Amino acid sequence: MPIPLLLWGAAAALAATGVVKGVQASNMMDEAKEIGEKAERKHRRAAASLDEVRGDTQGELEQLGKLKVTVFTHQIRHLIEAIKRTKSASSKLQGFQEDFSIEKIKAYEKMILSSLELEKGIASGAVGGALAAMGAYGAVGTLATASTGAAITGLSGVAATNATLAWLGGGALSAGGFGMAGGMLAMGGIVLGPALAIGGFMMASKAEEALTEANAYKAQVSMAVAKMQAAETAMEGIVTNVKEISNVITELARRFDQIKVADDRDPVQFQRMLAMGTALKKALDVAIINKEGVAIDNIRAKCSGLMAIA
Repeated sequence: MPIPLLLWGAAAALAATGVVKGVQASNMMDEAKEIGEKAERKHRRAAASLDEVRGDTQGELEQLGKLKVTVFTHQIRHLIEAIKRTKSASSKLQGFQEDFSIEKIKAYEKMILSSLELEKGIASGAVGGALAAMGAYGAVGTLATASTGAAITGLSGVAATNATLAWLGGGALSAGGFGMAGGMLAMGGIVLGPALAIGGFMMASKAEEALTEANAYKAQVSMAVAKMQAAETAMEGIVTNVKEISNVITELARRFDQIKVADDRDPVQFQRMLAMGTALKKALDVAIINKEGVAIDNIRAKCSGLMAIA
């Protein structure tokens, strides 16, 4: 019995609908894959950029730490040795509420010895973290709390626990470097990568689900990238502070070397050296990041008074 023309028409229409839906599903899956791949490339570029900035910032902090170590082991060491050659082994800085008592001299000597320990470890490359901490916090946060012989490993308090410093020294993201920040990076909780990978949504049972999950993945990546870019901006602020305080310390050290004397046989010159040495020590103590690991504002203003000392 011949199949009625109407049934042939219905079968053809049904087949056509199936083909259209199949094409639509295929297109959706292709679109989902494209969205996911673009998002992954975006995330990789942002992570690579942040890695580069992280490495540069760590390097800048270490260089500042080296500068501070050098000043402690040369200019500050000379200052303390000159003070110890005076008759009373104690000196009053005229015109300032500053004095170098026996206790203060001993505290300086402890920091000098710790700096010498750090200086020994620089060649081996084993003191990067300590140097970065010293660059970030100076003597107050680092050497002042480190005992002789333990300056490399004995840094305590905020200098040893700050998540930003831990992250900076933790290595590249691609190598799994997180430091003490664990599975989250400093600067607002930057995740290494969104949890859902392309393989996850490409296994979706329906094309519509794959497309929905791909768009959700894209949104996750955009959020992660925004946090990475914010972290880069924060790192730039830290580097700006490093350069500012480095210039101040270098200039004060230069001025100190021009006027330094071995003892107080020339009282006027000796007082000038005390004033310059005190300014230099205060510059070494200036912190450039706070306890949250964020760059401190207006470092230049904090140092302007130190630079005004003749």
